[in-house]
Order: sequence, then structure tokens, then C-alpha cells
Amino acid sequence: MKWSIKEVASILLVVAVLTVGILTGASKVWAAEKGAGLAQGSWILVELYNEADGKKSEPFGPNPRGSMLLTPDGRFSMTIMKASLPKFASNVRTKGTVEENQAVVHGSVAAIGTYTVTGDKEKTLNLHIEGSTFPNWDGQDQKRPITVIGDEMRVINPAPSIGGGVNTQVWKRAK
Repeated sequence: MKWSIKEVASILLVVAVLTVGILTGASKVWAAEKGAGLAQGSWILVELYNEADGKKSEPFGPNPRGSMLLTPDGRFSMTIMKASLPKFASNVRTKGTVEENQAVVHGSVAAIGTYTVTGDKEKTLNLHIEGSTFPNWDGQDQKRPITVIGDEMRVINPAPSIGGGVNTQVWKRAK
């Protein structure tokens, strides 16, 4: 049987369209299983406060800066810092003074790893931390209750790196 170029091209086009459709559908199903539909995306920190012994404090000061990325394939990256950190007089990151280094450590935290979102009514952001600027978190699995309403996500951290109390993080969806 002889096939014309037009017939072969038509068959290849149909196969390509079906393949893309199948892969897109599988990707959406996989993302939904990871909870990506609820929290997936890029988030900007709006507020962060700690409550301990009936007192409220801002461990990263007023107007903290932060970014959290929750990808469709289940990866996360999170960075939180004070609104301003001291510049290093030497202009070399590895040559900061004791005071400069201490200010940066006290004023920032970052973590990377994988995540899922679970729960029917109350949602939980499950973080598997592969690495953090607070190395005590490396390898930990942390469960953080979340609420997403529109473009706002509240994350409760029951075990903050500053010790004691409970942190509430308020994030807005980046646009």
C-alpha cells in the first residue's frame, strides 16, 4: 500500500494532537493529586507574626519581604527576610563581620524541597524540606495548616525556627 505525503502528514498530525492532549491531561491529574490547584503558584509575603504566651510579635519586623513558589510538579521554594538587612562593609558575602552575619541570620530564612496539599475541608501544606538556611529543618517533614481564599493564603507554622509560639504567614498571589 502506498501512502501519499498528505496522508502521512495527516496521520502524524492526529498522533501529535492526541499525544499532547494525553500528556496535558496526565499533567493536570498529577498536579491535582499534589494539591496544586489550591495553592500552586507564586506568592508574595504580606504579613508574618508570632504568637507566644498571649503576646504577638513580628520576628521579621514590620513589612517583611518574602516569596514562595509552589510548582505544579510538587516543588517549593520559600524565602523570608526583614524589610532591610545590613549591607556588608566589605561588599563580599563571605567576609561579613560577626555583627553583619548575625543580623542576616536573625533576619532571614529560606527553604527548598517538595510539597503536597492534603485534607478535604481543612487543608494542610505538607513540606518535605530538602535544604534550609536553618539546617535543623533539613530532611524534616512539616505540616502547616493553610487557608486559601481568593488570592490570599494563610499558613500556620506550629514549629517556627525562632522557637516557641506559632507563626502566621499571610501571602498574596503574585500577579
